[in-house]
Amino acid sequence: MATRVIIDDETALAHLERLTDALRAAGWAVEVAAPGDRRPSALVADPHVRRINESVIAAPEGTGGAWSYCYGWGERIAPCTDPSGAATALGRVLTARRDN
Repeated sequence: MATRVIIDDETALAHLERLTDALRAAGWAVEVAAPGDRRPSALVADPHVRRINESVIAAPEGTGGAWSYCYGWGERIAPCTDPSGAATALGRVLTARRDN
């Protein structure tokens, strides 16, 4: 495995851990996984209705060194400098699904 990939995975995990803290503080269930063949990701779920969930990754934005939280399919949620904002956005999405 290339050094850059390892460093990117470590950086992604650090960002996901900060997001995990914010999500758990807001009452969401979170599981972080770092399989060797994929980007590290966090599965965020309603603790009472686990089928209501979203997969989140942390990914670099271009070459400037900035990172963002993104849904598993790549849509940007918020910059990694704002884990609370990302947690709030994810909470709105999950709550809307639960209430529909």
